[in-house]
Amino acid sequence: MITATHSVEIDRPAADVFAYVSDQRNEPKWHLDVLDVEPKTPIELGSMVSWKVKFMGESQYVSEVTEFDAPNLIRIEAREGPIKPTLTHRFQQDNGSTRYTRTVSIPEEGLFRVVGPIMKVTGAAHRRNAGFAENLKALLEDPTPDA
Repeated sequence: MITATHSVEIDRPAADVFAYVSDQRNEPKWHLDVLDVEPKTPIELGSMVSWKVKFMGESQYVSEVTEFDAPNLIRIEAREGPIKPTLTHRFQQDNGSTRYTRTVSIPEEGLFRVVGPIMKVTGAAHRRNAGFAENLKALLEDPTPDA
Protein backbone atom coordinates (compact mmCIF):
# COMPACT_ATOMS: atom_id res chain seq x y z
CA MET A 1 0.00 0.00 0.00
CA ILE A 2 1.28 3.45 -0.90
CA THR A 3 0.06 6.06 1.57
CA ALA A 4 0.84 9.76 1.37
CA THR A 5 -0.40 12.36 3.85
CA HIS A 6 0.01 16.13 3.79
CA SER A 7 -1.44 18.84 6.02
CA VAL A 8 -1.75 22.57 5.45
CA GLU A 9 -3.14 25.41 7.52
CA ILE A 10 -5.80 27.26 5.51
CA ASP A 11 -6.86 30.71 6.65
CA ARG A 12 -10.58 29.95 6.33
CA PRO A 13 -13.15 28.34 8.66
CA ALA A 14 -13.46 24.53 8.47
CA ALA A 15 -17.05 24.79 7.21
CA ASP A 16 -15.87 26.86 4.22
CA VAL A 17 -13.01 24.49 3.35
CA PHE A 18 -15.29 21.47 3.74
CA ALA A 19 -17.95 23.04 1.49
CA TYR A 20 -15.37 23.82 -1.20
CA VAL A 21 -13.86 20.32 -1.20
CA SER A 22 -17.24 18.59 -1.15
CA ASP A 23 -18.46 20.55 -4.19
CA GLN A 24 -17.23 18.48 -7.12
CA ARG A 25 -17.28 21.46 -9.50
CA ASN A 26 -14.16 22.64 -7.65
CA GLU A 27 -12.17 19.40 -7.85
CA PRO A 28 -10.36 20.13 -11.17
CA LYS A 29 -9.35 23.59 -9.88
CA TRP A 30 -7.04 22.21 -7.22
CA HIS A 31 -6.68 18.45 -7.81
CA LEU A 32 -4.94 18.98 -11.12
CA ASP A 33 -5.01 15.32 -12.23
CA VAL A 34 -8.81 15.61 -12.47
CA LEU A 35 -9.92 16.84 -15.88
CA ASP A 36 -13.68 16.50 -15.44
CA VAL A 37 -16.20 15.37 -12.83
CA GLU A 38 -19.78 14.09 -13.00
CA PRO A 39 -22.07 14.96 -11.41
CA LYS A 40 -21.03 18.57 -10.91
CA THR A 41 -22.70 18.86 -7.53
CA PRO A 42 -21.77 18.69 -3.86
CA ILE A 43 -21.30 15.14 -2.60
CA GLU A 44 -22.83 13.35 0.38
CA LEU A 45 -22.57 9.92 1.95
CA GLY A 46 -23.15 7.25 -0.70
CA SER A 47 -22.66 9.61 -3.67
CA MET A 48 -21.08 8.05 -6.73
CA VAL A 49 -18.69 10.34 -8.59
CA SER A 50 -17.09 9.84 -11.98
CA TRP A 51 -13.72 11.51 -12.54
CA LYS A 52 -11.84 11.78 -15.81
CA VAL A 53 -8.21 11.72 -14.68
CA LYS A 54 -4.90 12.36 -16.40
CA PHE A 55 -2.38 10.23 -14.52
CA MET A 56 -0.20 7.83 -16.51
CA GLY A 57 -2.55 8.43 -19.43
CA GLU A 58 -6.22 9.35 -19.36
CA SER A 59 -8.58 7.17 -17.35
CA GLN A 60 -12.10 7.16 -15.98
CA TYR A 61 -12.69 6.47 -12.30
CA VAL A 62 -15.94 5.83 -10.49
CA SER A 63 -15.72 6.47 -6.78
CA GLU A 64 -18.06 6.26 -3.81
CA VAL A 65 -18.25 8.59 -0.83
CA THR A 66 -17.91 6.09 2.03
CA GLU A 67 -17.60 8.54 4.94
CA PHE A 68 -19.09 12.01 5.19
CA ASP A 69 -19.07 13.90 8.46
CA ALA A 70 -19.53 17.64 7.81
CA PRO A 71 -17.42 19.65 8.45
CA ASN A 72 -14.82 17.13 9.66
CA LEU A 73 -14.23 14.27 7.23
CA ILE A 74 -14.78 13.03 3.68
CA ARG A 75 -13.55 9.62 2.46
CA ILE A 76 -13.86 8.65 -1.20
CA GLU A 77 -12.98 5.16 -2.45
CA ALA A 78 -12.44 4.28 -6.10
CA ARG A 79 -14.67 1.42 -7.22
CA GLU A 80 -13.76 1.38 -10.92
CA GLY A 81 -10.58 2.46 -12.68
CA PRO A 82 -7.07 1.24 -13.37
CA ILE A 83 -6.05 1.80 -9.74
CA LYS A 84 -8.25 1.96 -6.63
CA PRO A 85 -7.11 4.89 -4.48
CA THR A 86 -8.85 6.00 -1.31
CA LEU A 87 -8.83 9.75 -0.64
CA THR A 88 -9.38 10.99 2.89
CA HIS A 89 -9.95 14.67 3.61
CA ARG A 90 -9.83 15.85 7.24
CA PHE A 91 -10.80 19.34 8.37
CA GLN A 92 -9.89 20.54 11.86
CA GLN A 93 -11.03 23.98 13.04
CA ASP A 94 -8.29 25.94 14.79
CA ASN A 95 -8.88 29.57 15.85
CA GLY A 96 -10.69 30.61 12.66
CA SER A 97 -8.43 28.66 10.33
CA THR A 98 -8.51 25.03 9.23
CA ARG A 99 -5.92 22.29 9.48
CA TYR A 100 -6.64 20.41 6.25
CA THR A 101 -5.11 16.94 5.87
CA ARG A 102 -5.27 15.02 2.60
CA THR A 103 -4.33 11.36 2.58
CA VAL A 104 -4.21 9.13 -0.47
CA SER A 105 -3.83 5.37 -0.12
CA ILE A 106 -3.22 3.23 -3.20
CA PRO A 107 -3.12 -0.57 -3.04
CA GLU A 108 -0.15 -2.10 -4.82
CA GLU A 109 -2.13 -4.26 -7.22
CA GLY A 110 -2.54 -4.36 -10.95
CA LEU A 111 -0.53 -1.58 -12.58
CA PHE A 112 0.67 -0.37 -9.19
CA ARG A 113 2.51 -3.62 -8.50
CA VAL A 114 5.12 -2.27 -10.92
CA VAL A 115 4.74 1.50 -10.48
CA GLY A 116 4.21 1.48 -6.71
CA PRO A 117 7.77 0.61 -5.65
CA ILE A 118 9.12 3.31 -7.98
CA MET A 119 6.76 5.91 -6.48
CA LYS A 120 7.87 4.90 -2.98
CA VAL A 121 11.56 5.24 -3.78
CA THR A 122 11.20 8.58 -5.56
CA GLY A 123 8.65 10.06 -3.15
CA ALA A 124 6.41 10.92 -6.11
CA ALA A 125 3.16 10.08 -4.32
CA HIS A 126 4.06 12.34 -1.41
CA ARG A 127 5.06 15.24 -3.67
CA ARG A 128 1.90 14.99 -5.77
CA ASN A 129 -0.36 14.72 -2.72
CA ALA A 130 1.36 17.69 -1.06
CA GLY A 131 1.00 19.69 -4.27
CA PHE A 132 -2.76 19.15 -4.36
CA ALA A 133 -3.17 20.22 -0.71
CA GLU A 134 -1.03 23.30 -1.33
CA ASN A 135 -3.13 24.12 -4.44
CA LEU A 136 -6.26 24.03 -2.29
CA LYS A 137 -4.67 26.34 0.28
CA ALA A 138 -3.60 28.83 -2.42
CA LEU A 139 -7.05 28.88 -4.01
CA LEU A 140 -8.94 29.32 -0.76
CA GLU A 141 -6.63 32.03 0.54
CA ASP A 142 -6.75 33.96 -2.75
CA PRO A 143 -8.64 37.23 -2.12
CA THR A 144 -10.44 37.13 -5.49
CA PRO A 145 -14.18 36.38 -5.23
CA ASP A 146 -14.02 33.16 -7.31
CA ALA A 147 -12.03 31.25 -4.68
